[in-house]
Amino acid sequence: MPLLFSCGIKTNTKPLEEPVLEIKRIGNKVFLRSLEGEVLPEGFVKVGNYWVREEVGQFCFFVKRVEGKKKRECVGDLTSEKVSINLEYEGDRAIINFKGFGMHEVYALEEGRANPWTGKKVKDKIELERGYLPTCYLVVGKEGNTYSEPTQFCVEPMPHPPIREVDKLEYRVWEDKLYLVWSYEPDELFKEFVVLENEKEIGTTKAYVFELKRKDEKTTYQVRVRSIYGKESEGVKLSYNP
Repeated sequence: MPLLFSCGIKTNTKPLEEPVLEIKRIGNKVFLRSLEGEVLPEGFVKVGNYWVREEVGQFCFFVKRVEGKKKRECVGDLTSEKVSINLEYEGDRAIINFKGFGMHEVYALEEGRANPWTGKKVKDKIELERGYLPTCYLVVGKEGNTYSEPTQFCVEPMPHPPIREVDKLEYRVWEDKLYLVWSYEPDELFKEFVVLENEKEIGTTKAYVFELKRKDEKTTYQVRVRSIYGKESEGVKLSYNP
């Protein structure tokens, strides 16, 4: 009689993973992104690598992790109350105090829009560095599951450092061409030179020479220095009289 053997087959089945999310509310827009794996949230529209949904009141939704589990999430309501802001300056720093909520989230505005993933959570105070351009922010207050409407505030820029003018501006003529030449020692704020003809901008360059077509009438040229922050020097003028 033959012997019968039983053998057990072991299978390594990995447990299904739940979604791991980051959710932000800025006014009536709710932003969601996955921190692990790909997800499909109900009622959201995908924008790049995150999801957006417009909703004024409190709501709940399901989000499924691809090849994983489904999870229920809820987002709190909006209140008409706004954050109270007190802004003071100390040299190159701006000190902003917030009141009205237990926690506050501050978002820098980039081209008029807030990036929801670069917000900073602060309890009641934040210090911001001042640059040479005005910078604006949104602050959202949060108390429990309730959010405030976003409030915008702007930090005034530091006075722009003086911009040195070009040196030894002169012209040289060769056949039907006129060349403006000058000297300059650029610093860390230098961006480019701006060339004007009869008070009208005609071009920019980072070189120390600018080629023009020679004119037959008296012409005034000017070379300004433009900083990386967009501010220009008063400029040095030169008259060409054929």
